[in-house]
Amino acid sequence: MPFNSEPLRPITDAEREAYERDGVVVLREVFDPEWLDSMADNARRISVDGEDLGLLPSVPGRYMSRVLPEFRRFIFDSPLAQAAAQTIGSSKATFYFDEIFAKPPKSDSKTIWHCDRMGWPVSGEMVPSIWIPLHDVTAENSLEFVLGSHTQKVPYWLFGPNARKMIKPEDRASHPNEEKLRADPNNTFKSWALNKGDMIVLHPRVLHFSSGNTADDWRIALSIRVFGDDIRWQPSPECINLAGVCFDEMVPGEVPAGPCLPLLWSETGERDGDAHFPTGFATSWSKERQDTVNEDALFSKMLQDQLKKAS
Repeated sequence: MPFNSEPLRPITDAEREAYERDGVVVLREVFDPEWLDSMADNARRISVDGEDLGLLPSVPGRYMSRVLPEFRRFIFDSPLAQAAAQTIGSSKATFYFDEIFAKPPKSDSKTIWHCDRMGWPVSGEMVPSIWIPLHDVTAENSLEFVLGSHTQKVPYWLFGPNARKMIKPEDRASHPNEEKLRADPNNTFKSWALNKGDMIVLHPRVLHFSSGNTADDWRIALSIRVFGDDIRWQPSPECINLAGVCFDEMVPGEVPAGPCLPLLWSETGERDGDAHFPTGFATSWSKERQDTVNEDALFSKMLQDQLKKAS
């Protein structure tokens, strides 16, 4: 069974230029489809069936590579890190974390326009998100982007769990209103249909959005974050947490490293294996507890209720 360890074809100068210009690029035919097939069943068990596979109850769609062998193998052995690093112009890619995004069939559930940058406890710009659908998706059911919006460098206030417990500072902008964005003739919107084996690389500052799912089945995608050459720790209270790494360990100005942050790929051939990568979490929980602490699910419900009232 073919599981390619390098991209199926070279990353091109045109793709690198598109990422620099637009803040986002779609890379075609990076993976053998077997990579995606290997994770599909467990992804559905997590997202569709809500099974407890040993992931954190607060974020049960995150950190799959710490528990599930298929996801772990994908992170360490697939070409995702090489493809991402070569696209953004980095000599290396260090793992940050993995996450599943899923939308049910015939759903009008939206993800608001936002960018990810201010959620990361680091300085630098080389922290792309890699969006990989586990099946074919139409442009209508894919992510949508405002091309070039990464150049604006707006310090948006995020909607992560830590930020939701704080009062937004006056110097931080709320995420943009969809109607105003679409009404601005200077904005160029783009979405792509993707086949299994394609991936999107998006700059941490590019504005993106996800509408509902018009398909008859779930839309399930894997999102991987990696760190590139210019990344240094710079934690702030509103940033998202990283399991196994407390804010005290994020020494400002230092390069992220350690067992939770392995080097996945480098131009020199240096890389870390998974021998020291965590295989669990520093907590345990009951089923009853799991149902009450899923912060992302609770926030998603609150957000959808607000959007319905606004419409």
